[in-house]
Amino acid sequence: MADPQMSVAIAFIEAINAADLTALRQLMTDDHTFIDALGNGFSGADQVVAGWQQFFHAYPSYHIQVRHAFADGMFAGIFGQAEGKWRIGDRILPGSWSVAAAWLAEIEDRQVKTWRVFGDTNWARPLNQDTENR
Repeated sequence: MADPQMSVAIAFIEAINAADLTALRQLMTDDHTFIDALGNGFSGADQVVAGWQQFFHAYPSYHIQVRHAFADGMFAGIFGQAEGKWRIGDRILPGSWSVAAAWLAEIEDRQVKTWRVFGDTNWARPLNQDTENR
């Protein structure tokens, strides 16, 4: 039988991969906290859902590929790749980005209380793109 914490973390990733804001919200505690790769924290499920909506718009086709995962107590650790594209204004740029990343989920009552991202953030800005005139 799968670990319940891991099941919740995998369901959360599936909701991210589907850009399903409703499913993400259902999987978050009301006091959910998102911590990005730079250590910036955002709290409150509704605020975090709004952040995901902006993120999915800015980085179309975003998805997580799980390579390894483990659960320990109330935590689930996930290791893999994050991939997606860039959007500048209304234009989705050609090409895509991919970066090794890790995620740490704190699970409480079958919901994600904290979602923390670890990884390089250089992918966030498209390389060699003239974005000023677009």
